[in-house]
Amino acid sequence: MARPRILVVDDSDAVGDTVSTLESADCQVTVADSLSETLVTLRDRRTDVVVTEYELPDGSGIELLRQVQSTYELLPIVLYTAHGSEAIASEAVEAGVSAYIPKGGAEAHERLREAIETHAVSHISGTNDDLPTPTADTIVRSVDEAPVGITISDPSLPDNPMVYVNDAYEELTGYVAEDVLGRNCRFLQGPDTDEEPVREMREAIDAEEPVSVELINYREDGTPFWNQVTIAPISDADGEVIHYVGFQNDVTDRKEAEAMAKQRADSLREERQALERVLGRASGLVNDISHVLVNAESRAEIEQQVCAEITAIDGYCHAWIGDSTAAGTELSVRVDAGDTQQTGTGASGGEWSGTLFDGVIEDGKVTVYSAGDDIPAPIAPGAFGATSMAVVPLTYRRTSYGVLAVYAERSGVLDRRECKVFEAIGQMIASGMNALETKRVLTADRVTELGFEITDESFPLIELATVSKGSVSYNGSTVTDGNALRMFVTMADSGAEFQESLDRCETIRDGFVIAEQDDTIAASIELSDANIFQQLAEYGATVRDLSVSGESGTAQLHVDLPVEGDVRSVVSVLESNYDGVNLVRQRERERDPRPTAEFTATVAERLTDRQYTALETAYLSNYFEFPRPVSGEELAESMDISRQTYHQHLRAAQRKLLEEFFEPDR
Repeated sequence: MARPRILVVDDSDAVGDTVSTLESADCQVTVADSLSETLVTLRDRRTDVVVTEYELPDGSGIELLRQVQSTYELLPIVLYTAHGSEAIASEAVEAGVSAYIPKGGAEAHERLREAIETHAVSHISGTNDDLPTPTADTIVRSVDEAPVGITISDPSLPDNPMVYVNDAYEELTGYVAEDVLGRNCRFLQGPDTDEEPVREMREAIDAEEPVSVELINYREDGTPFWNQVTIAPISDADGEVIHYVGFQNDVTDRKEAEAMAKQRADSLREERQALERVLGRASGLVNDISHVLVNAESRAEIEQQVCAEITAIDGYCHAWIGDSTAAGTELSVRVDAGDTQQTGTGASGGEWSGTLFDGVIEDGKVTVYSAGDDIPAPIAPGAFGATSMAVVPLTYRRTSYGVLAVYAERSGVLDRRECKVFEAIGQMIASGMNALETKRVLTADRVTELGFEITDESFPLIELATVSKGSVSYNGSTVTDGNALRMFVTMADSGAEFQESLDRCETIRDGFVIAEQDDTIAASIELSDANIFQQLAEYGATVRDLSVSGESGTAQLHVDLPVEGDVRSVVSVLESNYDGVNLVRQRERERDPRPTAEFTATVAERLTDRQYTALETAYLSNYFEFPRPVSGEELAESMDISRQTYHQHLRAAQRKLLEEFFEPDR
């Protein structure tokens, strides 16, 4: 009988004593120190008996017994422990332990050897000696019906032909046995078969050695497939190779999965490399353009320097900025930069059909055109030695500052990542231009005055004048802490109570009377929707005057714009929100006298939001006139604060205003 293979499970200092006892009984001993290691060892190594201690670092011997028996039902397990008790012995026997032996003295060693001899002999004889030997017929049928292709070739015959193929080989290749017996297996090779694995098989057969390769073979109908081929020599009693057995397995699915994984890895690598290139260009470009926007003093300076910075970056050969002409049907290129020597002409100064770029501005998305697209020849990519051009909208909120065109000299530069970068850059440029426009509006000496007549009842104040049957005029406005717009108005010749009129107005959220004298009311109202005034402000428009007569139901609106302001956009935003909008006046005039922008900015910077609102509310409510038409308590209520807090804010604002006026150098 073979030597019993014993697995000892014990992490105590006494494990060596147990091993010595078993080795003296002529056993092959392996040691595991935990329940988890035992399961791994049993999986990898054949074992006849398990001898385990009760206390283990990750469980108990009883737990080990149950886990082992769930997989190895007939494997004997001996609980050999120094931590025994009647309770443990009872639990072990109930769990089905083969033997329970408390450690201690020579008697325990002898009992262990006896248990091993009894259970190991039983297990070995039960697993080996009684196994039936398959007959030759069984072996032949197993080969015939094996799920992998099997071939046998005879090297003693010319060209080492196949003399046997099984059913799976016929199914795999599509060839029947009669068509392939007597032929060398190379007939499965075809135009895409790699020579390297063929060479490996040939050299292994010449050296009478086993070999395993993967190569493309072809089925009988011409369909290619990946074949995993393993060839091994079969020798006779004298050591002479008399046959070669071959195993064929279709591994097409695995090879395709590997190819897809490699393709994905290559794609990710290319994506990462492209992203690194984009970040390399973008980081420098964004920094340079940010510097331009901070330091430029005019829109023209921004445009010229932006184009110059772009063309200084490797990969971009030209850039220009253009805008719609006054008629709105053509695009005028105002400024360009780059190497235009290829054609001898630049784009600057030309006027081209604006239709191509209308969609870019409307959608607010970067659009890329290639050399073959229908673009006017003077501004097409080929005119600048480029392969493609990206048209970038320069839009800030509702204001368009035209488009930026960027030309790439190499294909692949203006990819989707680059477009995302330029989309952000376009917004940066437009925002910078808007900031300059706003600054210029505040400091300009002349303005463009626009006068409108509006009959749409949903326009602010028209509804109030209609329901009150009087006239309403606008005195000013302020923004509350909740970013709502509160307007100060004067109502005259009203035929209805103020609160009754407000209740009937859907365009007004709430309001209160500041002062009342004869048939005239000074009131504060909060609009349900003040979006139109915010939109006008985005175009640099300032409301100069607004009045409505209840009899006519027509609003007279006057706004001031910078001289170079976008009149068409202001008209468009009013017409898109209301019906019955008519532009009745457009003229340039001197700006009304006012404090210098520097003084105003300094005062505004010193005041807190609450102080500014308190001062503005008091002024617009005529609080500083005598007699006062409104009390401090009413103004405090409009700001939703106490009377005492309101007066603290107001006095602080007055003090700061007077300090700047009388002590500007303090």
